[in-house]
Amino acid sequence: MKNTITLLFVSLISVSIAFGQCEPNPYYSAPGIYPDSAAGLPPAVATHEYNFVITAIIPADTTVAPFPTFAIDSIGVTEITGLPEGFQALPNSLSGFWHGGSRGCLLITGTATPDQVGVYPLRFTVVGYMGGLGLPFPYEITYYSLTVLDAGTWGMDELSGKGSFGVRIYPNPARGEFSMQCIVAETGSYLLDIYALNNQLVLNRTLFLRQGDNTIRMDIPGLNPGIYYGILRHPYKRESSAFKLAVR
Repeated sequence: MKNTITLLFVSLISVSIAFGQCEPNPYYSAPGIYPDSAAGLPPAVATHEYNFVITAIIPADTTVAPFPTFAIDSIGVTEITGLPEGFQALPNSLSGFWHGGSRGCLLITGTATPDQVGVYPLRFTVVGYMGGLGLPFPYEITYYSLTVLDAGTWGMDELSGKGSFGVRIYPNPARGEFSMQCIVAETGSYLLDIYALNNQLVLNRTLFLRQGDNTIRMDIPGLNPGIYYGILRHPYKRESSAFKLAVR
């Protein structure tokens, strides 16, 4: 099942829970929403708690052609559709809105069940208010999705995935580089993301793969020894395969 979450309602009835649970990532400074569409959200693993912070840098003003530049009063996410049942989206402001020129964040949190394994396309409804007009300007963000991985198969070294889509990593543990065997159903570009256990994205690549079996060597310089997890996914279809990578 999926959630439809109205953030203003959540923040009004759950102020003690929703307020102050996240901090904007200081790495980002340019106006925008982070991570962007290329990085996306890290996957969740069923039965494991998931916590990830989306950072919003609100611009002070904007230009809406053919009108002159408007100051931004505030921008907020008023609704999120598609989260797995039991997940919450908690803003760090009481209203769910952030003033123009400020920084805000939204904590996505929850624990998926084994029955919730799959890909969940998300739809964010965002509303902005321009200086002095008092009129809402709604728009939607649809490039995010949340993948829930099966805890029972995640991390297995044999070819993970089913049917015509799968990944195998070797050697594993790896040092400096590893090889990745990929089986895909069609020729095209695929996205590879590797995350640390704190959900920090440490590697993001676009791979061109041919239909069938592919073997690619990947360099991983600079990764500290430890456990990482990755996901290979089709950029448009609901196809993905996860793996665990140990670095020594």
